Amino acid sequence: MSTQDPTRCGDLAVELREISFDYRGTVVLEDLQWQVSRGEFHSLLGSSGSGKTTLLKLIAGLQRPSKGDLWLMGRESTNFSSHQRGIALVGQTAATYDHLSVSENLKLAVKLSGSKPLGLQEELVGQFELEGVLGRKPSELSGGQLQRLAIVRALLSERSILLMDEPLAHLQESLRSPIRKLLRRWQQDRGLTCIYVTHDSQEAFELSDRISVMGDGKILQTGDLQSVYRRPSCKQVAELLGRPPVQWYRSVQWYRSDRRKALVGLRPSDWRVLSVSSPREDCQEIFEAEPQRVRVTGRLVSLHQVESADWWEVQVGSERILAVGTYGAWHNEGRIGSSVELTNAHPIWL
Repeated sequence: MSTQDPTRCGDLAVELREISFDYRGTVVLEDLQWQVSRGEFHSLLGSSGSGKTTLLKLIAGLQRPSKGDLWLMGRESTNFSSHQRGIALVGQTAATYDHLSVSENLKLAVKLSGSKPLGLQEELVGQFELEGVLGRKPSELSGGQLQRLAIVRALLSERSILLMDEPLAHLQESLRSPIRKLLRRWQQDRGLTCIYVTHDSQEAFELSDRISVMGDGKILQTGDLQSVYRRPSCKQVAELLGRPPVQWYRSVQWYRSDRRKALVGLRPSDWRVLSVSSPREDCQEIFEAEPQRVRVTGRLVSLHQVESADWWEVQVGSERILAVGTYGAWHNEGRIGSSVELTNAHPIWL
């Protein structure tokens, strides 16, 4: 995780100062104050239409803000053209010259960037496993090979900031995972600043030093992975992180001076099984909520396996609790109608 202090201007790669963007009378981005440190891998996470791609285009110089200032590497850069910004951009669809071979595409990328990456091309070609396709045209490549080519082209430019707009979104997971590992390793080794747009929280967590969650054209929360996951600033942030998504309960009574009936969020993967007993008619149903822990006792009404995880649904009064985990010995004991006691040590109070 990055140890740089993002509040020091000299350590900042990207800084937005009250940036807004309007499109045909519609506010797309509103008064953004946002910072990314040099050498940081920073993911922008949000649902479709939240403003992630627009923000990336503003940083790249493909669009201009309606108001506010943009600073790059310590320089005021709001009115710089895209080629003056020292930025490389990789999109969802690989940008290649289809009439050129892979090798020619790479050589052209070096020529257009004006850099002289001695030995860099061979190193990248080897690490991203493109040696066997150098003579092929882009139309002859698989989807994974095309995206690796696009990423290598961007890295060959030796730009100080790399922007990536869901570059792996159209690939199956078996192809995405090795590319993510290569990209992260290269970014760390070279100290690149990378801003990565995604709607996949698992991808953001695997790659990032910090994440920012966007919604409705605003930055809802920025922080390290655990703080955003465990202490979301609002319901929208909590629901974007984790699979299966957080479940909310309003019928919980938690007595404290400033809240009598609080909204509590519980992630299905955070439940732990304390006990399972045989089915009985007089099963006691309990839902006890404390600031740092929730404990429930109820009746098991559904039990099935999804991939390697057990999915249990437990009825507690009017609430149905979803608990997901690998419960081992409990799997054989759990039967429909069983009395189940669960605990969750990570409630989210809003």
